[in-house]
Amino acid sequence: MDSLIRLFRSRKTAISDGPDTPSAASDMDSPIAPTLLHARPASLTVLPAEIICEILSYLPPLSLVNLAPTCKLLRAHALTDSLWFRFVRENVPYQPDLKHHPAESWRQLYISLRPYWFLTRNKLWFSDKAHSGTTMTGNLMVIRYDARRQCIEGLRLVARHDIHSFESWDWKPEVIIHTFHPHVELYADDPLVKIVPGTYAQRNSAKEEVMMDTGHSRGVKSMISLCRGLPPDLQSNAMVVWPPRIIPAKERVRNESRNLFKGEGHRPSTLSDASDNVFRIRKWVEFGGMGTPVGVHIGEDVMTFSTVPDEYYTASREKPWQGIWVGDYSGHGCEFLLLIQRAVDRASEPPKASYASPLRHHYDRADSRHTLDLPVEAGEDGTCAGRLEAIKLTGDPNVPRGEFTWVAEDIGPAGLLRVADERIFKGARVVRSLGHSAARHFRNDKFIPSQLIMVNRDTLAQYWEDYGHVSFYQRVDIDAFLKTP
Repeated sequence: MDSLIRLFRSRKTAISDGPDTPSAASDMDSPIAPTLLHARPASLTVLPAEIICEILSYLPPLSLVNLAPTCKLLRAHALTDSLWFRFVRENVPYQPDLKHHPAESWRQLYISLRPYWFLTRNKLWFSDKAHSGTTMTGNLMVIRYDARRQCIEGLRLVARHDIHSFESWDWKPEVIIHTFHPHVELYADDPLVKIVPGTYAQRNSAKEEVMMDTGHSRGVKSMISLCRGLPPDLQSNAMVVWPPRIIPAKERVRNESRNLFKGEGHRPSTLSDASDNVFRIRKWVEFGGMGTPVGVHIGEDVMTFSTVPDEYYTASREKPWQGIWVGDYSGHGCEFLLLIQRAVDRASEPPKASYASPLRHHYDRADSRHTLDLPVEAGEDGTCAGRLEAIKLTGDPNVPRGEFTWVAEDIGPAGLLRVADERIFKGARVVRSLGHSAARHFRNDKFIPSQLIMVNRDTLAQYWEDYGHVSFYQRVDIDAFLKTP
């Protein structure tokens, strides 16, 4: 890109080497040399307007900004609003009727909210701490663009369930099943993120934290800061990173600091160094009396947010069970999970980084507690195949966020226990799994034998054998929460 900018600035290219070079001197003997030397300079500005626009459509926003000062013609092309509409659309693909009003143009809209468009592009974010500072529970947040108020807003995704009703289970009469009908919604009363036009211009430095006007809680202050990704070769096993290593991520950051991440080493030097996959929010409460210029600053804490690549939670024909799910955790309430369906290569050993190797002995021990029926082959489409991992995006005082809640090593024929014929689960595949259990504060955690009941593509159930308990899980449609009022 830099060479292209220099080319535009010069507005012409050399036709031959300089006259002092050997090649140029020898070319002077050629009968066509005088014609070449007096040829019209090759300028990109002489290209048709449509071709120039096509070339500029491949440039990122910052390159268009750098291109504008080169000359009047290219400045006019760089300000073409259709180019800037594309930048906005790429970051807000879920609003088909998007308009730039009240901004005067798409370019003005894009610039007014830069460099935070990556928040809406990735849309789904989860944190290491809850908004209250609790480290084991975390938050799940949806960030979207609100065209009516021309702002980027992040709201917590919360869930609650109705009063349980009870069902008997013909296959295990001693087990009582609690029904699960969750209500999932965005908590609009207390936004975690709110970016309004000109937010970044307050500081105009990638290193600086920027104040946000996030809400209705009197005295609560909030600032957002960009992060710099940590190269994989600098990440050691002993280092605390976010997101945890069991969650797929394009970038991770170091997630421990003695001074609550106030050092510049955690932040990018320039916007080009800033991560599009991690950011932080600093919150505190500030009290001050009338006429007091400086308030009392208490309860400061920092939340680190990361996103999950779309391909790991988007269901497909080959991996229909992937997605964001909400589960019933009894007294702990509802919790959100990331379900990942991974292919299993039978011809090779399990990857060293996989959970399968360290948990292999749990499956071996559990085999003796199950009686396998005749195996039912996976469907021709292969959807009942591979490994299914359920990872907590929000947690509880026993098993925190960022940990497995259960794993099914093989949902295909090798892991099949039976096909249910009892009324409540009739026709469902039942496969071998392991449930993750722990005492409070994640002490003495262990994996216990359990059974995953695959009711349908939007409903799963987990039978915890040692506890005589069945938990239900429902798929969450994240796209349904991206539309603004």
